[in-house]
Amino acid sequence: MKKLALLSASLLTAQSALAGTTGPITTATAESSVAGANPLSFFDAFRVSAYGNWGMEFDDSTGELDAYQVELYTFLSKPISFGDFTLLPTFRYEGTFLRYEDTPAFFPVGDEDLHSLELPLYLLHMRQGSPWLFGAWIQPSLSTDFDHIDSDDFFLDMAVGAAYKFSDRLYIGGGVAGLDLFGNESFIPGPGFVWMPTDEIMVRLIGATFVAEWQATEDWKFGIDVRSAGGVWNIDDNNQSRTLDFTSYRAGIHAQRRIVDTWWVEGGAGFTFANEINLRTPGGLGLYENVLGDLDEGIYGYLAVRKAVW
Repeated sequence: MKKLALLSASLLTAQSALAGTTGPITTATAESSVAGANPLSFFDAFRVSAYGNWGMEFDDSTGELDAYQVELYTFLSKPISFGDFTLLPTFRYEGTFLRYEDTPAFFPVGDEDLHSLELPLYLLHMRQGSPWLFGAWIQPSLSTDFDHIDSDDFFLDMAVGAAYKFSDRLYIGGGVAGLDLFGNESFIPGPGFVWMPTDEIMVRLIGATFVAEWQATEDWKFGIDVRSAGGVWNIDDNNQSRTLDFTSYRAGIHAQRRIVDTWWVEGGAGFTFANEINLRTPGGLGLYENVLGDLDEGIYGYLAVRKAVW
């Protein structure tokens, strides 16, 4: 679910800077240095990925939904420091392709090619010698089918978070996100922690993302990965603006292999659950709720190439 994923970004912003250094921030798993008890060890500087989610059957209608996503994420510059503050500008593109099979005639939604252009901006505040870290995050975005673009296609999300360093191996934080602030706004709080019980194992819960990761060798990592997926877009429906909300969670086993230096390839597979698709007006009124809504579980596959640190 995009909403909880965005909250995760703010919590990661807060917890990352406890390491006492500036570096790339993102919501994905990344370069390993678990032994250093450094929260920056799961951030990327650059990433391209592909994701497929298959076999989600409708609970209240016939037919099923398959979803495919491609992503490009990159920092726009190295972190910018001024005093106790650090600014981190980034860019993210995500293409989502929804494909319906065996749906009845006059089904209210059809195949969609959806696009999100995002400019996440992170601001960190940390004072030398203090265990406290505060972070803020703002993300303007264009999320659309590109059939017709108006003000409903633009979204603004914001979040703030704080974290406390209890020890070199335990970081605990929390945050709150404000979503779609120009439209059907909502506010969601959430917890987060990073725990390193040994030099080879890292466990973290950040918003709707849970990862337990084992550093098997210098070049191999294996883990359990549970996180939200999906997105929210404005689409054109017979010359009327509609908000399409696709919610999904995924849980699976992931493996990572170093290619060279700080470049890694990651692959994973598992199942998806709590899948749901809804159509509503920009003001939040639900449409076609008798046939849309809940979807059965599906299966997913994931592949990414990323650069872990600058």
